[in-house]
Amino acid sequence: MGCEIPIGKGSDGPDFVMLRHDAQLLRCDFLDAFARLESAVMQYIGRTDVKASQGQPFSQKLTLLQKARDRFRNPKRLDVRIAAIQQLLPVRADIVHSVLEVAVIFDGRVTASKLSFRNSSNAQRPAMLIDRDELVAMTRRLNQLAHQFSQQRLKEAAPAAPASAT
Repeated sequence: MGCEIPIGKGSDGPDFVMLRHDAQLLRCDFLDAFARLESAVMQYIGRTDVKASQGQPFSQKLTLLQKARDRFRNPKRLDVRIAAIQQLLPVRADIVHSVLEVAVIFDGRVTASKLSFRNSSNAQRPAMLIDRDELVAMTRRLNQLAHQFSQQRLKEAAPAAPASAT
């Protein structure tokens, strides 16, 4: 589960079961928000002439979408949104591909907990420690990005020339 900690006499220790349960719910919320975002991006890809396959990694789909930035009314907004998503991709990878642990820090008086994700494919890299509030903020940002993608507008298609009656 988490780190083993010495708890002083007379102090109430943290409820590890509740900490882990809350952490799992936060993790699920984060992953659900990322899935909503990916779905919103894929809907956009479907509305453009971008040729992306279902099996491509999400990062490659973002790159393809960015190449079609001239199709959007405000390509600068698209750039900002894609950059924000790309910053969150490594966090998503660690959260998806690791076992969740709850790290508890106890200094004799104060107990703090962080969510710990150790990337299973790279054991040399230190575990990523995330505060609960940070994960909530990232989840909120993902939901915001998904909503923004649903509002992103494409340029109007050029109207066809009217047929002349002769």
